[in-house]
Amino acid sequence: MSRKIFPYIRLLLLICGFSLLGLSSVSAKDTAPPLSANSPEAKAFHGSKVVKLRGCVACHAVGGVGGAVGPNLDRVGNRRDADWLRKWLKNPRAVKPGTVMPNLHLSDKELDELVGILSHLKKEVNSATILNSAKSRVEKGEKLFTDYDCFACHQIGRSGMPIGPNLTWLGKRKPETWESKWLKEPGAIQPGTFMPNFHLSEGEINALTGFLHTLQGQKNQELKDWEENIAFSMDSRPREIGERIYIRFGCNGCHGKRGEGGYKNPNAAPAEKSPVINTVTARMSKSDVIDVFMSGRQPAKLDSAGTMPLSCPAWKGDMTDEEAEYVYAFLVSLAPKK
Repeated sequence: MSRKIFPYIRLLLLICGFSLLGLSSVSAKDTAPPLSANSPEAKAFHGSKVVKLRGCVACHAVGGVGGAVGPNLDRVGNRRDADWLRKWLKNPRAVKPGTVMPNLHLSDKELDELVGILSHLKKEVNSATILNSAKSRVEKGEKLFTDYDCFACHQIGRSGMPIGPNLTWLGKRKPETWESKWLKEPGAIQPGTFMPNFHLSEGEINALTGFLHTLQGQKNQELKDWEENIAFSMDSRPREIGERIYIRFGCNGCHGKRGEGGYKNPNAAPAEKSPVINTVTARMSKSDVIDVFMSGRQPAKLDSAGTMPLSCPAWKGDMTDEEAEYVYAFLVSLAPKK
């Protein structure tokens, strides 16, 4: 059997596991209220011959109907414009290399129909009402996070989808100043990022960063429990368990999915980039690598008078010794074969 089909077998097992247990990476709690199944937009989506022919609902839901493998599309029009949607549907891997979204080889007519339908799947975010309310800064940010449908790509605990970095520990990994710059213009920090620019106001950014910075692992245990509940349908080798922990702690948010690094870290010596870590186990001893996990690591400043670069947090007390061993096993699997 070809190794190339292994990821698809694992994905099928994962979907089956979700179906049998009634589990999903999406929790209804805290996520954006679904579009009504009887709304004109939902009816247009589900009534489309292209949607039926191409089986879009196997992975995506609209109006509470469909799969939970890919992002919920209820508000996709809030996140993406027609030009982006066309490029994505025409060739997903040209936009996001490595995505599991297949190239459906759509005709121009099919593209026109789908782009038209998806562009109308949106809901106005009444940010003025939210910002002028009597809610606290954190509550306003949480409401904006929900209304902008950030859970379509991000997880906090069990809520949301694992498309972008997991945000369960974001407040420990990133300072508010970084979060503000990122939300203002993601592409300025990471050119080519999959994260859209929502063109947020300063008030929205202030509220969102207030909420995001409170995310300090309060929902780590519920996500860990969820991982254990679905373990039977996923690969349970140490390196695979380690990969899930690596993602849960948000390590891929700086170092990439496979430890390739290169994400911008302003004022970090020597090149303002996060380090490559897929070769770290070939360069450092096991005890030294695990010590970095537990004790953290602060990069030197490129400009001594400049801002402090992002650091690797000290995870001791948050990440167990067993989890650190699993993450190490994952990193070993990434090292070049001799």
